[in-house]
Amino acid sequence: MSYPPSPLREPGAGSYKESSLPPNAGSWMSNSTSAAAPRDVLVALTYGLELLRHGALLVAENGYPQVANRAALAILKKKDGISLGRGGLIADRASDSRLLHKLLQEAITCPSAGEPKESPFTVERKVANSALIVRVVPGPGLECWQGEEQKTALLRLYDRDLGLVVDERTLVSLYGLTRGEACLAAKLVQGKSIEEAATDLFISAHTARTHLKRIFMKTDTHRQPELVVRMLLSVL
Repeated sequence: MSYPPSPLREPGAGSYKESSLPPNAGSWMSNSTSAAAPRDVLVALTYGLELLRHGALLVAENGYPQVANRAALAILKKKDGISLGRGGLIADRASDSRLLHKLLQEAITCPSAGEPKESPFTVERKVANSALIVRVVPGPGLECWQGEEQKTALLRLYDRDLGLVVDERTLVSLYGLTRGEACLAAKLVQGKSIEEAATDLFISAHTARTHLKRIFMKTDTHRQPELVVRMLLSVL
């Protein structure tokens, strides 16, 4: 019986080569003689994650990703902000790592509570132009695949350097923004500075700042990072 390649491997020419992950990161892909159901579950999970336009990983209680899409693998391979080490997922800053692990545990152990209150949050990066935005929500159980009860958390990574598509009409509908305000908010969510957004929209920096003040009032936010997080909860 042939098994699909581990989603924690990157595609090569006609084969799959191991990415730079800990030795036990792919240990779940054993050559068991179980029926086709586990394979079907793996294929379905992998396909579902690949449909997302941002990085997505299912993380088990041991801190290791069990399934990841290509966007997530590309982000982890950069080792800028968040990476995968021998101890599992780790952020560049110790405070970010602690928060990440805390949120993962909350999502795994108390899935009925939904997304933890401190999610999403931003992770500063040294090389990228913008911070990485991280969301943690309860994921599906893997007992039908693993053969034993195993809860997961769904880790969603938004790399604004790769581009984010924001539905401006949704921002107008949800927050009562004008079209101009929605266009500016979309640019800010995509990682643009207020000056860059103004240039892209062919408006003055003064007009952009006036729009921003009105956006803050309508969304009950006070700073750009807070606004970006609020927007992400609504449109992505």
